[in-house]
Order: sequence, then structure tokens, then C-alpha cells
Amino acid sequence: MLNIRGTSLVTEAIERAKEYSEQKLTELRASVKGLVPTDEMVIVNGSYARREASVGSDIDFYVVTTKAKTEEEPAWVAKVITQVENIVPIEPAEDGAFKKIEPRETLLQNIGGENDSNQNITRRMLLLLEGDWLFNEAGLKSVRRAILERYIADSMTDHQLALFLLNDIVRYYRTMAVDYEFKTVEGVEKKPWGIRNIKLVFSRKLLYAGGLFSVAITADLRRDRKISELETFFEMTVIDRLIAICGKINCQQVLKSYGRFLNQLEKPEIRDHLKKLNREQRDDSIFRDLKNEGHHFTRELLKLFERTFDSTHPIRRAIIF
Repeated sequence: MLNIRGTSLVTEAIERAKEYSEQKLTELRASVKGLVPTDEMVIVNGSYARREASVGSDIDFYVVTTKAKTEEEPAWVAKVITQVENIVPIEPAEDGAFKKIEPRETLLQNIGGENDSNQNITRRMLLLLEGDWLFNEAGLKSVRRAILERYIADSMTDHQLALFLLNDIVRYYRTMAVDYEFKTVEGVEKKPWGIRNIKLVFSRKLLYAGGLFSVAITADLRRDRKISELETFFEMTVIDRLIAICGKINCQQVLKSYGRFLNQLEKPEIRDHLKKLNREQRDDSIFRDLKNEGHHFTRELLKLFERTFDSTHPIRRAIIF
């Protein structure tokens, strides 16, 4: 594991990331206010939404529009992009799911259908599991509620897992793993391997756990309670969500390991080093230290899952069969 001693150091890494993210979000929200029509939304995902950003983090954001999709981009969108890039100059990947325009209705339709592309499931799941607002907080809450009502139908009985939602959370997590393999091996422009690998082990896995635990803890609730509780959980950061569900003491080892990951990625030299690594350099000492910490992190997450949901809980069967 990484040679970082003491709980305080890794706790400080989590707090530093949270403080930095909050500061930037405050600046971003102020900068786009007045540019966006009142019924439109600007949504942020990724490390800023999770409150895990540092100076080297890119900014994942997109527009959710209440209007029909058109080929022509509204003039205000370019102004928003300029303001965001002035504050966070590191952009997301050009071929990614971000910095685009998404009609609200497309987030609610064709879930699991043949036109439900990787980009569609990515935007829908990230809006649900970690999304935050740069403009129109009420709009974000409304669309999140509508997505949950789509997943948790009127026909659902009490004491039943939200299986439709759970299955799509699992599908998204597996899609991330497959997408990572494609983009780092076969993509037209191969993406940085080392840093993507480490993020898959830590932040992507924690996001998956946050969704999994949330569905599990709401198993024995009525349909309306399921939706309202999930709304509450999904408005929290993933770390706060796990603490709310499992208790801070129970989360201590998971957070200690995750804090070590954040502590390393906030260092520009470590982040740049990982971006330059390829698969043939998997024995690199910096990569190996983080990867080994990732194995420890995975084991601690599994322990947390097993302590929180005993062998009789329906989530156990649902995620296997």
C-alpha cells in the first residue's frame, strides 16, 4: 500500500478536495448565472460533482434542455462554455459524453432499448448517481425525480428491490469497464492508460458502490418512500452517502484508502506521470503502489458491503443472479 501514514493525512486529502471543489463550483455557478435561460439546466459530473477535484482535474459538464434537439447550438451555450473554461481550463475528452446538449426527454426514454447508447446511459447514470448543478438546481431535482419514477414503476410492490434501477447501475458499471478497454486498446485515438486504470479501481468503483448500497438500503420501503429516500441519497456526494448508510466508523477503512488515492492524484507530477504510462509499464512503482492500494480498497468495500447487508438481504441474490 502507499507509504502514507496516519488517518489525519488521508482525511485531510478528502477535505482539501471537498474545499477546492466547493470553491470552484461557487465560481462556476456565479459565472454562468444570467447567461442561461431559466428553464434550461447546466449539469456537472465527475470529480467536481463528487467534491474530489484538484487543480489537475478536468470539468465534465453538459446542458439538459427542455426544448427539442436541433442541429444548431443556441448562442448562450458557447458563452457558458467560455465561462467554464476560464475557471477550469482542463476540458473533458472531445469524444466523451460531456460538453454537449441533451434534451430532457431523451434521459427518460428508450432505457435499455436498442438506441440506448453508451453516451445515453453514461449521462443518465451520472446525472442520477453524482450529478450536480451549475445552473437550475430545481431543474436537476425535477429530472432526477422523473428518472427515478421511470425506474421505480407504480406496479412495484412493497419489500421489493428497485431491480430495474439496480440492473442499470450494474450495466453502467460493466459498460465503464468495457469502454475503458476499448478506449485504451482499440480507440482511434488511444486514451491515457495508467490514470484511467487507477480511476476505474477507485472513483468508478466507489460510484458503483454508492448506487448499489442506496438501492439495497431502500429494499423494504413502499414505492413512494423508495423514490424519496433515493432522491435524498443521490443529492449527497458518494462519500457522504456511504457514511449515511453505513456509519462513519464502519466506513473508516474505505475512506482511509480512498483518501490515499485522492492525496496522490492531487499532485500534478503524479497525475502527469500516470497519464504517460502505457500497458507495458504496469510495473512502474508509482502505478503499482496505487494499484495495490486499489486492491486493498476493493477488499474494504466488500467488507463494508457484507457488514451492512447480511446474507439474507435480497441485494445478495440480486447482484449475483
